[in-house]
Amino acid sequence: MARIIPGVEVTVVKDVVPPQLAPAGVLGLVGLTELAPAAAVRAASWSAFVGALGRASAYSLPEAKQALANGVFELVIAPVAGVAESAKVALAATAGAGTWDLVARAPGPWANGLTIRLAARGERFDLEIRRPGARDPLEVHRNLTGATLADRLAADSAIVTAKAPAAVAGAVPAPKLAALPPGTDPANSTANDHALAGGKDASGDDYAKALRALEDEPDVDLVLVAPQDFSDLAKIEGIYAEAVSHCERLSRDGKGRIGFGQVPPDPATPQAVKTFVDMASPLISDRFVLTAPYGVAGAVAGRVGSLSYFQSPTFKLLTGLGGLARALTQEEQGELLKGNVVPVVNQRGRGIFVLRGLTTDGDQISVRRVADRAVRGVQMLGDLFIGRLNNEDGRGALKQKLIEFLVQMEKDGAIVPSTDGKDPSHKVDVYSSQADFAQGIVRVDIAVRPVRAIDFIYATILVQV
Repeated sequence: MARIIPGVEVTVVKDVVPPQLAPAGVLGLVGLTELAPAAAVRAASWSAFVGALGRASAYSLPEAKQALANGVFELVIAPVAGVAESAKVALAATAGAGTWDLVARAPGPWANGLTIRLAARGERFDLEIRRPGARDPLEVHRNLTGATLADRLAADSAIVTAKAPAAVAGAVPAPKLAALPPGTDPANSTANDHALAGGKDASGDDYAKALRALEDEPDVDLVLVAPQDFSDLAKIEGIYAEAVSHCERLSRDGKGRIGFGQVPPDPATPQAVKTFVDMASPLISDRFVLTAPYGVAGAVAGRVGSLSYFQSPTFKLLTGLGGLARALTQEEQGELLKGNVVPVVNQRGRGIFVLRGLTTDGDQISVRRVADRAVRGVQMLGDLFIGRLNNEDGRGALKQKLIEFLVQMEKDGAIVPSTDGKDPSHKVDVYSSQADFAQGIVRVDIAVRPVRAIDFIYATILVQV
């Protein structure tokens, strides 16, 4: 309305202020855990992970600790529920009173082979839990009795619980565990050892179902599916193929993410590397990373998640591994790199590090992460303009915001001009044809040049005489 009384009327027009993008390095982790809530669980620290998913999850999902130890920004854990079974062992109780079942707290084959060793202490006994062939026990519980066994393990053990099958069935009261004959020394004998067995992994469908829970977590940009049983490589390849499909499908929706997997355990056989390379062949994608040897996937994913999205994991140190399942020879390292499998090596004086960060299609991991970051930024800015007027001012404002975002990426070092300086780091065009205008469409064409890491240096030395 026009003013009647002389004066000044001020109209405030609010500028489009884009929100901050979610931090890069959020790892979606799929695996078996002690507690299995229906929804995905977030954890940015080890205490938060254990508190939400149980102490035994440290053993059933070791990739979580590896990732956190290597600095991943945050974990989003999708627990697997389904047909997985926990390992257990039956311990003989007093005559006629049934047995105790010692049951692994978390399902899966991770506890198969763990040894329960009993040592008599008069009317009491000690209980040790050991890995096969290990020198030191994982846990020691002393001065137990049949009456205190269940409560003590429930409070103190991160590995097993004690259950009385007869009591559960309601037939007889909970049995008392029989002490070993006095005078026996189980420390030098395996006669008192009882091995946990019967733990089974979840099915491929169970892992695929848990993976789908990550679809509702838009800030996840890294994904690691962590099956336990690698005896059936066809099943493992199927699970990893689901991870590839998941990453590609979500990336088409502007939620770019990269999947991680690992090769099976192997006792350093000559044909192992060929098996590893063959495993990568059906998983070729710019959105999947296959690591070797077995047991390093969590550390590699965590290290990638700790880096700026444009930094390469090549030659970056890994922590929290303790050692490698097997050493890769120089020849094996070369064969793995030719097959686009990421080797993790241990060199004296340097430590354990990623030899070269590649996706299974042979490109640098960081290049794909830069492209994904650009997509997320463009989508975020585009959402702010939905519903605004499709006129020259509206299109110009959108173009300006996109240029600001890409200029910041250039300042950060994520995108760069061509090496000769003739081509810029990015190009932006925003337009709408008359047909587009009639349908409410604005088109955006963007080109970016992600920075690349130096993987090779070729030096020529002229020796003058």
